Amino acid sequence: MIIAGVNGYLLHRSAPVALRGPYVRREAIYPRHTRTATVFTRLLERLSPALAEKYILPWAGGTPRIDRLCTAVTSASAHPTRRLAMSTSVDLAALCREAMRQAWGDGAGLGGSMFEDVARRAVTGLTGEDAADCLAVLASARPVDAYLATRLLAAVARQAGGSAARHWQAAHGWLPFIASTVRACGKQVPARPAVPGVAVGRLVHYRPDRGTGVRHEGAILLVDRPLPVQVPRLLGASGVISRVQADPYQPVAGGPGVPTVTGCRPEIATGRDAADGSWLAAIDGATGEVALLPR
Repeated sequence: MIIAGVNGYLLHRSAPVALRGPYVRREAIYPRHTRTATVFTRLLERLSPALAEKYILPWAGGTPRIDRLCTAVTSASAHPTRRLAMSTSVDLAALCREAMRQAWGDGAGLGGSMFEDVARRAVTGLTGEDAADCLAVLASARPVDAYLATRLLAAVARQAGGSAARHWQAAHGWLPFIASTVRACGKQVPARPAVPGVAVGRLVHYRPDRGTGVRHEGAILLVDRPLPVQVPRLLGASGVISRVQADPYQPVAGGPGVPTVTGCRPEIATGRDAADGSWLAAIDGATGEVALLPR
């Protein structure tokens, strides 16, 4: 059984299962829309995906630097003193209606309503077979006033509350979109296949010296050498990247179901430590494909 994990990404109640879906191919994103896909991925990764899908994505495709605004807002909302300044009650639905008006129409007439309805259907379509065309529709939105965008982002962040793990418990349908975006828009790193399957998550170091109580739900673990077969299952990791190439006669990672690649050094592409939680990684254990995208 699969449920969603911390900030994305596959948390397994029992045996891990490889990520599947119509949006795991990099070809599913047109090159001219990679920026929009990247922005949406960052919004989904920072906010409650359910609230982002309803109140943010339908209008955000044409608003410059909204992912940076989102980072600033979520950082402020996590700070105790700054959170007080954001506590003013707002009508989230009213703010969203104004953002939709700015993005898709000049008033409450038929034309604006029609485009808004198309935009909302396009958001739903991002997780389906017509994802590329739906992304093209959303990328055509007009820019929304930065102050309004900031207020909406802050309202969504405040309403979501709770932990990232709870936000993602009902968001596993977005994981193929995130995986495809990272693979299409991220930096490619050479690796060798080991255990088949596609996975996506924050890239983090596995440090056995921290003890068995440390969990890495949904993460892609970066290790120096291939792990014993049960470690990824015990830690809840969705995938493993090993710096050292695996011995072909030794089982690696979590066995079948925990996508794994070996002989990979992410710093070749990033130029620095990529496993500090600031990068998203997508791996394909069948082909050895690894892609990294800054969060």
